[in-house]
Amino acid sequence: MRSAPALIALCAMATACQAPDDTTPPEPSPLVAACAGKQPTGPQTIAGPDLARFLAATPLPADVRVAGGQLAFSPQAPGLVDLSLDLCLPGTAGIDDLRLVATALAHDLADHELGGRTAALTVACVCPHNPGATAVRDPAFRQHPWDGTPTPETELLNWEIVTG
Repeated sequence: MRSAPALIALCAMATACQAPDDTTPPEPSPLVAACAGKQPTGPQTIAGPDLARFLAATPLPADVRVAGGQLAFSPQAPGLVDLSLDLCLPGTAGIDDLRLVATALAHDLADHELGGRTAALTVACVCPHNPGATAVRDPAFRQHPWDGTPTPETELLNWEIVTG
């Protein structure tokens, strides 16, 4: 038979390992909260006036919103910038939907002054229905024409899929 102090110690250890009853799930990131309608979206969420001007002049599909975006000097290409956009996509949009939206953005960017200074483009879906951020990235943006050539299907292959 076990001694009373040993039983008390076992009970204390078991209680210490239990999760409290009032655990609350972690708050979603501000980007996911924006896609859930809990934070504002739009031009005010863009870091950098050049990127904000590009997005203001770029039509997005009616059901796609910008949750955030930033422009940074490219560490791999001095004098150029890397762009990243965080988008809210509708419903259960997946990677193929993200690639289509990213490709349309790449077409517009290639025609814009900012495109001539862009080394890499990353477009992410920060949607509540995704368990983690899903993104597509073109690390060699300037090396691709982004004009539908050689074919639109081949153009989709320019994107690397990044999950996190």
